[in-house]
Amino acid sequence: MLESSNLSETFLEHLVVHEVIDTEAAMLALNEQRRQTPPIGRLALTEKCLTMKQTFEVLRLQADSGLRFGEQAVALGYLVEDQVDALLQLQRDVKPGVGSVLFELGLAKKGVLQKCRRAFMRELEAVLT
Repeated sequence: MLESSNLSETFLEHLVVHEVIDTEAAMLALNEQRRQTPPIGRLALTEKCLTMKQTFEVLRLQADSGLRFGEQAVALGYLVEDQVDALLQLQRDVKPGVGSVLFELGLAKKGVLQKCRRAFMRELEAVLT
């Protein structure tokens, strides 16, 4: 199955191809979706998986190591893989849908988005079966 970020981008592409939105609106929606999605470090704090001190230590070392936040936290022994997986799932769960973002930004009407989503899902189903 496609990851949710790829699915979002594919749905936006569908909307652009069908001239529901333009490329600029698609980019605005993606940027806003990313802005509204909390980073793993913030989720680790709110879920009390890490302390503030641990979070800042991960961020400081991550800047030099190039590792992702979860990978760096595991390398330091602050988190285990299952915790990182749970935080990533939580992040996916709270990430707003691009359709919602487009509607919130006033770039597309709700009814049009719902109709396009149904058509998109039918097309996706046809490709996957």
